[in-house]
Amino acid sequence: MLRRSKRIAEIEKRKNQPEDLTKKPKLSEELIQREIEELNANIVNLENNTRRTDDRWATEKTENDVLRLRIHVSEMSTRRAKHQTSEVKITLKKTTKEAGSLKKKIGEMLGELENFKDFDEAITKAKKETSSNRQKWMEEIEKIQEKQEEKNGGPIEWKMCEICAFEYSEEEKKVPRVLNCGHTICTECAGNFIMNTFNHHNTIRCPFDRQMTQLRSGGVYGLPRNCALVNL
Repeated sequence: MLRRSKRIAEIEKRKNQPEDLTKKPKLSEELIQREIEELNANIVNLENNTRRTDDRWATEKTENDVLRLRIHVSEMSTRRAKHQTSEVKITLKKTTKEAGSLKKKIGEMLGELENFKDFDEAITKAKKETSSNRQKWMEEIEKIQEKQEEKNGGPIEWKMCEICAFEYSEEEKKVPRVLNCGHTICTECAGNFIMNTFNHHNTIRCPFDRQMTQLRSGGVYGLPRNCALVNL
């Protein structure tokens, strides 16, 4: 196939020749038609190449945008990691300082604990001595009381209820009860002095000084016990 320039030159040359010299008048039209078809094919190829180029350019642009986004995210992650690393260093330094202070305090507490052990041993020893002395004291008091009871021919007066003249004991009715005024009588006698009038509802009038004692939950059994009179 002749080159396009030569073909065009040949076509022009044939146009300029006389009609009688043109042996094949349809040859130029065929060449022109063929040239047009080739031009159209080239145009289609160019258009296809252009579309492929545009598609490739769009793809590369998208890839570049994604790459820039990844770079941005990576930079943000790097800055965040540096910030967290700085905070961790500060926290570690603070924790190390506090650990040193705590270690010092623990040492001081261990020293105090050793002293406390010695002190606790001294307290335990003192408690044992006190308990032993109290037992001896109670035994001596019991001996004195027995002698006084033998001498008087009965219980000592302060160990007896001044109302019913019965000796105080752990028995429910004979437990010594303390009134608000400070006087003591047995539980049974306290029940006998309960007043249930309109003005003095559920109260006890002391038989010694006439002062009132308001009863609460438990009645006379809720009054304080005079343990000293029972234990002695």
